[in-house]
Amino acid sequence: MGRFCGSVFFGAFLILVQGVMTAQDTAAVDSVAVGPWETGGSVAVNFNQVALSNWSGGGENTITIGGLVGLMGHMTEGKGTWANDLELGYGVTKIGDADLRKSNDKLTFVSKYDYTATNTLFYSALLDFRTQMTDGFDYGRIDSVTGEPKKISEILAPGYLNVGAGMTWKPTSSFELLLAPVSNRLIIVLDDELSAAGAFGVDPGEKIESELGATSRLKFAKELVENVTYDSKLNLFAPYEDFTTVVVTWENLLNLRVNDFLTTSISLEVRYDEAVDITRDDGSVGPATQIKEALAIGVGYSF
Repeated sequence: MGRFCGSVFFGAFLILVQGVMTAQDTAAVDSVAVGPWETGGSVAVNFNQVALSNWSGGGENTITIGGLVGLMGHMTEGKGTWANDLELGYGVTKIGDADLRKSNDKLTFVSKYDYTATNTLFYSALLDFRTQMTDGFDYGRIDSVTGEPKKISEILAPGYLNVGAGMTWKPTSSFELLLAPVSNRLIIVLDDELSAAGAFGVDPGEKIESELGATSRLKFAKELVENVTYDSKLNLFAPYEDFTTVVVTWENLLNLRVNDFLTTSISLEVRYDEAVDITRDDGSVGPATQIKEALAIGVGYSF
């Protein structure tokens, strides 16, 4: 399965590279420069409601609220560029009389330093940290002790920290490819119960798992037509212990700006990690390709 997914995402990688060779512009970002620093960000709030009364077609009342915050701070001085990006996302859904359930939860911080080698090549160092902000539950499983849905995740359970060094190729302003043959990936599970169960790939009872390997990171951002931007980030990590097993995180966002405040976005996130067991749609348990797609219409503001 790991080799199959690796082939699929390598094919997607080639498609993106082919498409980017004709790209010359990057997506517009609202920001302000202060000295060597350029800072900015964006806030978006999305709301969806379905209200039914004596509806012959059936269905249930639904309310969904989500928010996304993005902050950036980039510094350019001499031949060096230091880019820092923070993303926070959270969403909840209420269906019928059921309690609120989490539909989105992410905390991502990426810091990358580039030092110019040639016009298109840069020496690079990368720090990539990912976790969530609140507890996650499997509502199909009930805890025998508490009688509540089974908790399957929380902040820093899991957490992923990847640091690496290598080279970045930037043929255009909208595309970059990092190859970091020296990388260390830490899997963090601070929750005692999840750690004891060996969740997310740590050894049972351990709270940190360290893996040496190679990292590849592809980033593409471009305004396709006026007010329509596409952003894609593909992260691959291959541990040296089993180089055929590739950990995949692929994030895609298509954003359509109606005006200065109203936006529509379509997001697609794909993950695969051989060490993470998933309760699949057919009820079996094991590694699986995870897919999350969302269509959002709401209010956004850039600053």
